[in-house]
Amino acid sequence: MADLQQSILLDPPKEVDVPAIERELTQLWKHAGEDTFPGGAPVVRACSLNLIIFTEGNERADGLEEIVSQVTVDHPGRIFLVSADRRTATTGVEAWVSARCSLPVPGGKQVCCEEINLACKGTDSNKIPSIVTSLLVPDIPSILIWKAKLDARDNVLQQISQIVDRVLIDSSEELHPSDSLTSWGIFIEMNRDRTAFGDLAWTHLVQWRKLLAQAFQPVEARGHLQTIDTATIEYWSTRKPRHSGLSQSFLATAWLAHALRWVLVHSFKEDGEGGFVAKFRLKEQAVNVRLGQVAPKLNSPGGIASIALHSAQGGEIEYRLMESGGCIQQRSSLSGMPAVETALSVHHQTEAELVSSELELLHRDALYESSVVLLKNLLTR
Repeated sequence: MADLQQSILLDPPKEVDVPAIERELTQLWKHAGEDTFPGGAPVVRACSLNLIIFTEGNERADGLEEIVSQVTVDHPGRIFLVSADRRTATTGVEAWVSARCSLPVPGGKQVCCEEINLACKGTDSNKIPSIVTSLLVPDIPSILIWKAKLDARDNVLQQISQIVDRVLIDSSEELHPSDSLTSWGIFIEMNRDRTAFGDLAWTHLVQWRKLLAQAFQPVEARGHLQTIDTATIEYWSTRKPRHSGLSQSFLATAWLAHALRWVLVHSFKEDGEGGFVAKFRLKEQAVNVRLGQVAPKLNSPGGIASIALHSAQGGEIEYRLMESGGCIQQRSSLSGMPAVETALSVHHQTEAELVSSELELLHRDALYESSVVLLKNLLTR
């Protein structure tokens, strides 16, 4: 994604009647085609995907404008920003349309896409799936980003998931994500034959998973995978931005258990010290897992602070995020191998960068989906 490049609204959003949205979009492009930006750059319409972002409540809507302004630079499409207030007795649906354009480079074309805002109240929120379905651009991918409370029985979530190619969440937004992740696992089990799923908290784990996989890549290290008896994951959470490292820790545990074929013995329970413990086995080897909360890292949103794996054969591999957040320290002392201590540079991705990278993945992430289904059992008491 272009560094710091953003798109802007061509004009203030225009309020329209829902049945007239498509007609107003046609008029919008007609007028836009008659104008040019400073420097004479012509306006070119682009649409590579349908992106639906569903929010419920102002708290979850914070930052959406910035995310959309960055994501649409590389992924112009028809953008649906849907805000629902389903608790009110008031009903109604309001709609606005606008064109969103990236600032052109000298001599380049002005690339623009469409933004549709929907605000729904009360029982009229049930109309959202049909309204969105009628406005989807055909023959291009459709992605839903669900930024509302997760409930496997949610009628709106169920209906929209049936018309899109992929559904994304960010479980890091939940400071206490156990119930949401359990519900999400149930939802994936119910619908994995119809669409694909993802989680920005899982995307955050890419660097951690890559480092752990590389640590056991040497042939002489692989034998230790079968003798791991303890896994310790430390995390921290922040409220501004609201970002929980606990969801990433849960997902990291499920990934390890799935990849290493650990058999669940005892699901997660609180340990009385603010952490969580679970127990697995691999053949006759017991594997104990502990998640512990630590103080927040400087100027960083919540996430994983460290992952340490101990081998019953002797030794340990630990990855620890440094206080600056810009690098991870690796310490390895596995028996039969030289000790390693080094620092590895890492890049903290913004939410817009995470979304942008996820929009490039249209295939099913079978590893993620299997890990979440396993996590559902890990969190069920």
